[in-house]
Amino acid sequence: MKFRDVCDLLRDTGNEPVILKGRRLGRQVLCAPKLVGRVMTTTFDAAQGEALGWIGVEVIRHGYVDPVFTNYGGEERLWFGPEGSQFGLHFTSKDQSLSHYKVQPGMNSQHYEVARSAPEGDFVVMKSRIQLQNLAGTKFDLDVERTVRIVEYCPYTAGFGDHLDFAGFESESMVTNVSHEPIRSETGLLCCWTPGQHPSRPRSVVVVPFQPGDNEALGEPIRSDYLKQMCVGGALPAGRLWLGTDHALMRADNRYRVKIGVGPKRATNRLGSIDLDSAELIINDFDLYPEMPYVAPYWRELTPAELTNGEAVSVYVDGPDEKGVRGGNFHELEGLSPAMPLKPGESFVHRNRVFHVRGSRSGLDSIARRFLRTDSAEIASAFADLR
Repeated sequence: MKFRDVCDLLRDTGNEPVILKGRRLGRQVLCAPKLVGRVMTTTFDAAQGEALGWIGVEVIRHGYVDPVFTNYGGEERLWFGPEGSQFGLHFTSKDQSLSHYKVQPGMNSQHYEVARSAPEGDFVVMKSRIQLQNLAGTKFDLDVERTVRIVEYCPYTAGFGDHLDFAGFESESMVTNVSHEPIRSETGLLCCWTPGQHPSRPRSVVVVPFQPGDNEALGEPIRSDYLKQMCVGGALPAGRLWLGTDHALMRADNRYRVKIGVGPKRATNRLGSIDLDSAELIINDFDLYPEMPYVAPYWRELTPAELTNGEAVSVYVDGPDEKGVRGGNFHELEGLSPAMPLKPGESFVHRNRVFHVRGSRSGLDSIARRFLRTDSAEIASAFADLR
């Protein structure tokens, strides 16, 4: 899909696109304040270029708000966690299953307003007042201010000259507690959660770096608690996940629905995905605070110790459910903030960046090895049908 087609789609449906332009010719970023303040997509080549994110075209076109989850797509949206647990935000019943899953309006249909933008068009500030309630009945009133900027530099491509090119954005999501009560562990903590949807293709692979070390001290490198809810049959089929000493590879071809996570002691501040056919690389990085507690998102009653031993990184790959229905051909790269125990008037800022990198295969392999700890040769070795 062309970038200009996504712009036209938003205009035609009354969703007032905001296009960010920087100093680098052709690089643009598209934001949609009315679609819950998200970043829709990025491009290398302005109006003539391809839209790099996954777009929920039919949902936007028909303007239907699904009371469960309205999937507009987009390279970044701001959600809040925890998803599940006795303090979960995404369930209407203690029976935490997909039949009781529901995304609240503050994350599903809320409009943001444009508070300000740069005269040169390289950033936009979007604001909204959001109300949430967790499964325990605790209510939260939050002011959210999202600043999105087009990126003018990329630390990952420095030194590669004409061999590699990049496009992308960075966001700062400032959350302020405007309730009269503090956000505290006894009634349920919150965190920021920034999922980004990217197109999945037959030879797409997600790369999840993690800290090497002892499982007893650091925990399992890849957490599989979600598998029983997400995977048909409750387990990931063999040959879908490859585990190394400091990184994991997972197929993202949409043949199976799956979600995995990494705890803060194991996480690094980045993850990515590679499409072997197009030689495209995505790197998503974010703030990471391994010394701080992270709220656990799991779909069950949790102990006090489990509640603050959550995930800093997660990955979702869409695929068919029990009836063969898919949400779309996409995978999600997700970063999470630590818990936010905010007193009234206090704020927390979560930062997230998404880089698209293209260029020579050798150049992409060089930065993939350096920053994601893998390359195309290892991926082909890990998954025989990708050779």
